[in-house]
Amino acid sequence: MDRTRKDTGYALVAAVTAVAALAYVAFQVLAADQGGIAVVRGRTQQAQLSAAAEAGIYLAIHGLAIDDPAERWAIDGSARKLSYNGADLTIVVEDERGKAPLAGLNDDQARALFQGAGATGDRLDALVTEFRDWQTELDTNPDSGAPPPAGSPVRHGPFRTVDELASLKDMDPSTFARIAPVVTVFFEQTGGFDPTHAQPLAIAAMSALGGVDAEQISGQAQIASEHPDEEIVPDDDLIGRTLTVKVTARSADGAKTHRKAIVELTGDKTTPYWIRYVE
Repeated sequence: MDRTRKDTGYALVAAVTAVAALAYVAFQVLAADQGGIAVVRGRTQQAQLSAAAEAGIYLAIHGLAIDDPAERWAIDGSARKLSYNGADLTIVVEDERGKAPLAGLNDDQARALFQGAGATGDRLDALVTEFRDWQTELDTNPDSGAPPPAGSPVRHGPFRTVDELASLKDMDPSTFARIAPVVTVFFEQTGGFDPTHAQPLAIAAMSALGGVDAEQISGQAQIASEHPDEEIVPDDDLIGRTLTVKVTARSADGAKTHRKAIVELTGDKTTPYWIRYVE
């Protein structure tokens, strides 16, 4: 046999043996660290889902800014299904003016809110008191001699987020779950309560104000719901109106993530929207 060919054959065997050895080592490393690889894979998937959910927020902003009312996205809380970068998106837009403003509720309205969510008896009375006390500013004047009230809440002042309601002493998860979707801290000054897209619990709370008829408010909501969107929402009615955008991004294997943002359309071409809050 030709020496050169023989040497080449030996070299090939050595190369194959080396590749096999390296593959075996690599396999052992992978097998030993498969838990770490799974973690990395999971984090990568979560990052992709988070990016898709973020994209869903901006897709909603674009849909809300469409000039044609017939094509513009609804703000009635209905779900819209889309696909983005391999993820299935569920996007919901809610009107903050169709929710009860926490900072503006008096004791009667707070009572109607908690009662409508299932609270009764002593717990209902306690929740109304805790709701009022949470927002009552403390007397911090050292010369007043007024001691801080016993059992003070986490802090005193307006609710900063809806989630703070969960910190009320007598609030439970089921009551909070019913209340959270119908209240807001982003009511702003863009107009009064609008029942067009309001849920019954929000209507019940707002109608507890003296001189307001719950049936009348519900009737207004019913009348509005029977008209097409272009009659309910004029072209410029969304400008300055705070809206909640909720996005759920789900992968093919069932993994999912959520994003929520409070957005406001400005009508300014240089800064067409503001993100007021995001989680």
